[in-house]
Amino acid sequence: MNQLPLEVRAVLLPVHHGQLLLPNASVAEIAAFREPAELPGSPEWLLGMISWRWREIPLVCFDTLVGRAPEKRGIRARIAICYTLGEDAKRPFLGILTQSVPHLTRATEDTVRPDPAPSELGDGVIEQVLVNGEKAWIPDLDVMESMVEAALKVAP
Repeated sequence: MNQLPLEVRAVLLPVHHGQLLLPNASVAEIAAFREPAELPGSPEWLLGMISWRWREIPLVCFDTLVGRAPEKRGIRARIAICYTLGEDAKRPFLGILTQSVPHLTRATEDTVRPDPAPSELGDGVIEQVLVNGEKAWIPDLDVMESMVEAALKVAP
C-alpha cells in the first residue's frame, strides 16, 4: 500500500537574524505593526503590549529573546499573532515581531531537514532546520509563553 507523505502547511516568519518555522494553524493573524505600550522593567525582548481584537497581547522580539543583538525595526515590519499552547484562558495569544510579510510553505520530510550545523540559540528554540536549503528555527512556544508570563509578573 502506498503511504502518502506527511505534509504540514507552515509559515515562515522573517526575523532580523533568520526565520521562524511554525505550523500555519498556530498563527491566528498577521497584523500591521503598531507601537506597543512599553512595560517598564520588562526584559528587552518583551517589547510591550499591543491591542488586538479588544485584547492586550504581549509583543516579543524573538531575536533578542534568543540572545541576538536587537536591530532597528524595518518599515515592512508585521506582527504574527500566535495562539499560545498553555491553559491560561486569559492570555490565549502572543505577538511575534516579524521584519516583513511571512510566507506560506509546505513542510514535508523532503523540504524540512535538521540543520547539520545549528547555532547556539538557547531555550526559545526547539530545533534549527533547513527548509528547502534555508536555515529556520522552530520556536518553542511553550517556553516563550512561560518566559512572557514570568516577565509580566515582574513588570509593574
